[in-house]
Amino acid sequence: MRMTRAAAVLAVLLSSSAHAVNLDWLTQYKQPNIHYGQLALHPYYQFSEVYDSNIYLVPRDRPNNVIVGGGVRGSWITKNELALETVLPWRKLHTLAAGYDFESNNYTTDARANDTINQNAHLDYAYAGAYGLTFKAGDRYLNTTDQAFSQLVDRNRRWANELYTSLDYNPENGYMAGGVDANHTVNKYLGPAIGRGLNRYSQSAGFNVGYKVQPKTKLYVSYHRSLTHYTVHRELPDQDKDSKSHDLGFGLSGVIAPKVTGQVEGGLTYREYDEAPVGAATRVTRNFTVATNVVYKPTDRTDVILALSRGLQESISDVNRFYISNSATLDVKHKLPRKFSVGVNLAFGLDKYPDTQFIGNTGAQGNRRDDIYQGGAWVTYDIQAWLTTGLSYVFRERDSTFSGEFNYQDQQTAWNLALKF
Repeated sequence: MRMTRAAAVLAVLLSSSAHAVNLDWLTQYKQPNIHYGQLALHPYYQFSEVYDSNIYLVPRDRPNNVIVGGGVRGSWITKNELALETVLPWRKLHTLAAGYDFESNNYTTDARANDTINQNAHLDYAYAGAYGLTFKAGDRYLNTTDQAFSQLVDRNRRWANELYTSLDYNPENGYMAGGVDANHTVNKYLGPAIGRGLNRYSQSAGFNVGYKVQPKTKLYVSYHRSLTHYTVHRELPDQDKDSKSHDLGFGLSGVIAPKVTGQVEGGLTYREYDEAPVGAATRVTRNFTVATNVVYKPTDRTDVILALSRGLQESISDVNRFYISNSATLDVKHKLPRKFSVGVNLAFGLDKYPDTQFIGNTGAQGNRRDDIYQGGAWVTYDIQAWLTTGLSYVFRERDSTFSGEFNYQDQQTAWNLALKF
């Protein structure tokens, strides 16, 4: 198919009356292959209508008429996402990839405060040399509006930029493998001062060494040295949240068992803050970590994906500079006959804060723990290989032992139409 025909299809679906178009005539077209010489182009568009029952993620109104964050408000959200991915290989050894994603969210409830535009972009270079040597470098940029931190749920405009590079040695017929990597990440919040308290940059560098117990299975150990520097001025020295960390990991990656692929990793983190926090003793913390993601494929049509994680996350609290985030997710995807696909998702999270802090203005003290639950299901139908539509439902709940003001329940129901080449 010519590029002009693909562009015409995009123009129709992006028009203001796209939702009223009869889609039957589109089924005559096959998936196009858009190239300019070696340059491959992959445009993408998705239109979604979402109903969110609790857009501010706040608890129900209290019996004494206390309303948190404007109260529980529902809203229809119209989402338009337009993206372009490009890939340019040359001389068989080099690959350059770039992409840009634009998303608009329009709310029927308090549109002036809630409407937002999100963007992300990336530029990646890869070199595949002789003897199993590969080099990668790139930049990833994100500009979005989201929840700034776990303690609160206010949406904040923020941008993040990550520069990364890596060099790996993984010969096809050898037993040893290894590599070095480094990255520099900047996070900047542009909203209220409480969000700007998370403005920081992080740097990490390290290496990994592995041994191939099977041609496609590697046993490895890794080490990284990391630092985090906050760019917001602190009035007192003991409010300084800068830290340095040693991160050790050990695990197995590749083909783990028959029909099971992915990564299973455990590790240890040692973090030391430059100054002790106000009213607490935790300046040095030692914690075990988990980074596991495996895919079990019992049949060609079914994927079962299990992800487990445990690690330290940055916190806005002066007492708790971090919290320990634990999560487990299970996704099951199955492709039915006649172009239908279905899936279910279950997730559980547990966030724990190490130091005792005050509960609101009551004068009481306690240790905060948040339990987070999520469950959902979806179904999609492939009108064509490049044109799909689907329905989804998600339920989320957070229960905090610290204070009821952090609890919430939320339901999202969505319909989407996606065009991808």
